[in-house]
Amino acid sequence: MRAKLVRAGFRGERDLTSFYAIKTIACVVFGCVALQATTFFPELSANHAMLIVLGAICTGLILPNMIVNKLETNRIRRIRNGFPDALDLFVVCVEAGLGLAATIQRVADEMDVSHPDLAEELGLVTAEMSLGVDRITALRGLARRTGLDEIKGLVALLDQSARFGTGIAETLRVYSDEFRDKRMQMAEENAAKVATKMIFPLTFCMWPAFFVVAVGPAILKVFEVFK
Repeated sequence: MRAKLVRAGFRGERDLTSFYAIKTIACVVFGCVALQATTFFPELSANHAMLIVLGAICTGLILPNMIVNKLETNRIRRIRNGFPDALDLFVVCVEAGLGLAATIQRVADEMDVSHPDLAEELGLVTAEMSLGVDRITALRGLARRTGLDEIKGLVALLDQSARFGTGIAETLRVYSDEFRDKRMQMAEENAAKVATKMIFPLTFCMWPAFFVVAVGPAILKVFEVFK
């Protein structure tokens, strides 16, 4: 659960305790409200009233998890959307002669407005590196916190670059090109799925309305003739 909270943006020491406290309060509040509501329906049997109260308690138990899952999904999507721009900035900064730590900090500063979630994560990486944490370890922490395969792949390439002594700029350039090709393939796949996804709205939403507009007047005239 702590990993989910971290990916949702809650990395404080007390956030996990606060989460479970909120779940407990939600269960109590929902249960009390449901119990009070059953008193307005005296025709309800005791078993039905108990089921309603238990359902309310379960709702209070599940709802915080659903909210955290939604926040996690939205934040990861925002980070994923900002990663291509960050990768291009990485390539530009490294090819300009900046070191990896300075590059990460510069990218975090540049993306603070457009992609604040990714900028926050990159800022945390530079903070860890300034405290003496190895850069690969700090980047692995970034991949673990975000859970993105794109960042995991970048960290793996940087690790290989450090172990085999290859240039970081060349590594980033190759990964950027591969990532751009991957995005293009994903865009083509999504475009190919559009026709299939449009079948349902066309069949059940647009075609009935078109049928009514196109054929409706003719049907009315037929009825008038037979009258």
